[in-house]
Parts: sequence; structure tokens; C-alpha cells
Amino acid sequence: MHIRQHIADIPYILSQRGIEKVIISPGSRNAPLINSFLNIFGDGCISIIDERSAAYVALGIALFTDKPVVLLCTSGTAALNYAPAIAEAYHQGVPLIAVTADRPAEWIGQQDNQTIRQQDIYAGNIKASFTLPVEMHHDDDLWFVHRTVNEAFNLATSERKGPVHINVPLREPLFDVLPEHGMVALIKTARCDNSHEPADHFKKIWQEAQSILIVAGQQPYQPALELSLKAMQDKKRICIIGEPVSNLNFEGVIRNTELILTMGKDNRDLEPELIIYFGGQVVSKRLKQFLKTCNTKHTWFVDPAGQHVDTFRKLTDVIISPPAVFFNAFKSVTSAVESDYYLRWHKRSVTLKEKIINNTELNVYSDLSIIYHTVSNLTDNIILFAGNSTIIRYLGFFPPRCRQIFSNRGTSGIDGCLSTAVGVALSTNKTVVALLGDQSFVYDSNALWNRSLPRNLKVVVFNNQGGGIFSLIEGPRSTPAFKDYIEAYHPASLAKLCEAFNVSYFVSDNMNSLGQFFDLFINHDNTAVLEVITDSAVNPEVFRNFMQQIKEPL
Repeated sequence: MHIRQHIADIPYILSQRGIEKVIISPGSRNAPLINSFLNIFGDGCISIIDERSAAYVALGIALFTDKPVVLLCTSGTAALNYAPAIAEAYHQGVPLIAVTADRPAEWIGQQDNQTIRQQDIYAGNIKASFTLPVEMHHDDDLWFVHRTVNEAFNLATSERKGPVHINVPLREPLFDVLPEHGMVALIKTARCDNSHEPADHFKKIWQEAQSILIVAGQQPYQPALELSLKAMQDKKRICIIGEPVSNLNFEGVIRNTELILTMGKDNRDLEPELIIYFGGQVVSKRLKQFLKTCNTKHTWFVDPAGQHVDTFRKLTDVIISPPAVFFNAFKSVTSAVESDYYLRWHKRSVTLKEKIINNTELNVYSDLSIIYHTVSNLTDNIILFAGNSTIIRYLGFFPPRCRQIFSNRGTSGIDGCLSTAVGVALSTNKTVVALLGDQSFVYDSNALWNRSLPRNLKVVVFNNQGGGIFSLIEGPRSTPAFKDYIEAYHPASLAKLCEAFNVSYFVSDNMNSLGQFFDLFINHDNTAVLEVITDSAVNPEVFRNFMQQIKEPL
């Protein structure tokens, strides 16, 4: 990959999205961009020396044509001179795309020529600002540039139109030969709501697809959405994936994709032609890797705000719509295509259930088996709060029956899990069960320092004396720093913490005591903590043996 591939791809993407005019102001730092835009747009380029005037000329063109216009300038105060026209465009709702050359970040504040702080230079008077990487050293760099340029164009031309800013840091030499544009991703936006029917383009793709995979990320329980998705279930070419944090819990939803994809040496028969994704994060790493590498023709992200989320690196369309409204709009779009796509996933799911029942490692006392047995004993009227790291991953293996599951998966940190669970419990009369690791619990133990601590909160703490997740993944445990600095063994006494905060405390270090205490713990009339002590040496061994049995044929 050429380190300046993005310089050639930026104008090509914009030309493919419909840009016709580019107003260029001269300079040396923007010379690579000038050459690339001139190569793509030719006579569509107009040269205007004064950046302030150039921006207003672009404003006039965009006003009259109602089409976005690109502005291109060098670094320094040249970019500042766009500000008056950009402010006018913002307050009028006129689409402009300001592309400003910049110095690399390491030269900012070093008294280098024509160097100012250009990131967010138009803050408060622009729809969005983006800064691109200086050079392309990895496929992810180019993917980020393609997605960003598409998003910038879509923002400038959607909703109430307006200006956007793309800041492009460049290193010398500035006049070397540039590559030709490469294969680029074009991401379009469309609206589908109560006043906008699905476009014929989307109906055609929907009708012709033999395999449609609907992927639900993290979201609250939504009865209306569930009804919309249930209407899709009679279509055997459609499979719905909902991990536990998606709060989709009805017959036919595939919920433990991590293990299903682990079973198969070759998962090509599960590849979809069309991916429809909505909601927040997807926990399953294997699902994300599978969808990143599969041969998919179309990927739609459905989002009320029109965010450009490309988790699977295959995004083709952003559909601005509440998911329930979107699926309601498509349930009446008929198709003559017959397929067994759902049955392929369902067959794997049935096989997996049998493998889990027969898995001998679930009889060995460990984090894995305890989560399996704990989840099996939770009724659907219990509200579950899932901690991060090992906990949330194991819940993907054994999806709970609970109707509502919450978790801090926006940033996936351990720092406020207990406090968030307290907040959930304060908001309901139902029993709230929080499953947390020992580090999450100790880190946020001040959550118990609360005069309003809810009696309906029950906390199960898996104490494996450190960050157990790092024993399960390849890499960390092979380093000399593992025990003290990665797994980070700690001496904290959970019993004394509970005593300090006047919280009821139970403890188990074997399967028999867990069975004896669990019902008493769940039905206790006050806030309660159940510490489950496991062996940090046994846990990773059980995990690896469990996974090996999942991979083996029945």
C-alpha cells in the first residue's frame, strides 16, 4: 500500500458521490491534494487565490445549485480565512466540504512555517470536523479514510445541510508522484420512517437476497422491535442474531454465535448476502471476525441518528430510521426467493445445545461452570446486570432467560459496573442480579457507600484473584509481567468490604455450597453479595478444555 494512497482516493470518493465543483486556493502544503483533485475533476476545478473570497464563491455555487462544493486550501491562516463563509453556510444550511492541508501533529507548536492548530478550527459553526491519518501503513488506515470521507459527504448533504471539515496532515516531499486511486468504499444514506417508504433500490436488494443476516447489538428491551422482528421469522432466508445484551429473547433468535462459529472449521455456508445491523456493540469477537471476512454484497446500518458505524468493515448504506419502523416497512415486501439460510444456523444451534449438555467441563468448579449454573437458575422476571471482561463473554456462551439485561458495553470498562447496577436496582422493584469479577467489584466498591442502597440488589462476585480474562487469551500470560502487572493479583478482602458497608455477605468455594446458598442469597431481604472463590490456575484449563469439546464432532 502506498503511504499516500488516501490522497488519490479522497477526490475519487467525492467525485463518485456527486461532487462537481472544487474551489482551489494555491499553496505548497496542499500541492499533493491539488494534483489529485485536478486529476479527477479537471475543468470542474476553479482557482481563487483569496481563501476568504474562495469560500464565499463556493457558498454562492452551492446556494444556487443546492449541491455540495469542495474547498481546498493550504495550511495555516489560509484555513482560518474560510471561517466567515463556513459560518454563513452553517447558519443557512448550505453544503460545503472544506479540505484543509495541515502539518503533521508533531510539528504543531514547534514554530514551523504556516503551522497553527487546525483540528476543530471551525468549532461551533460546522456540522462536523475530521482529521485524517498522515500516512497509510495499514489497511485500517485506508478503511478509516474511506469511511470518514463518505461520512463527511453524507453529513453535508443530509438532514439540514451544512458545512463539514476534513483536515489532512501531510509530510514532505510535497511534489512526488502520487498513486492512482484504488478500490474505494462508497457509503450512502437513505431515510426510512413513517413518512418515507423504503426506496426501490433497497426493496430490490431485499427481494433478491437469498441470505439475510439481521444482527442486533446492545440495546434496551423494546417490545415494538421484538414484534417487528418476529414478523420476519417465517422467511427462511432470514436469520436473526441477538446476543444477550441485545435484549432479544424469543424463539428462533440465535444468541450464542461465539460458540456456533467455534464449532465449524468452515463457516462459509453461514455467510450472508445482506447484513442488516442495528443497536450498539456486539460482544462476540468471532462474529465480528466472521462478518469482516465473509463475502457480503450489502451491509446496512439502521440508526435513527444516521451514525456511520462500520463494525464489520463492509458498510454500504446507512439507513436513518428507528429499527422497529424499518423492519415494519419491510415485512410486507414479498420475495419469491426460497432458501434454507436460517435452517443452517438453526441446525448448528441445536447441535451446540447438545454439546453443552454433554460437556464434562461444566461439572468442574470454575468461573465457566458457575456462570452456566447461575444463569440456568435465573428466572425471566429477574433483571440482570453483566460485568465486563470474562463475565460478558461467558454470558454469550450461555444466554440467560432474563427479559432485561444491562451492561456497560459502550466503552466496556470495569470502573463503574457496580454503581451502574445500583442505579438500575434503584429504578425498579424487581430483583436485580449483578454478575461481576473481583477487580470490577473492588474497583467500584464505593458504590456500596450509599445510604440509599437498594435492598433488591444481589451481587455475585467471581473472585479469581485478579483479571482472569488475561489467562484466557493468547499473549498476556506469556510475558514476565503477567502475574503482577497484567492479571494484577490483589489482596483485598471482599468479606471485610461488605462488613464495612453493612452489606450481607455469602461465600462459596465449591459447587455444593453454591447450591446451598444461592436461593437464600437471591431471596435475602437486604442488599447481598455472594463471593464465589475460584482457582485462577483451574479457570483457564477448564475454559480451554470446554472449547476443545465444543470443536469436536458429536
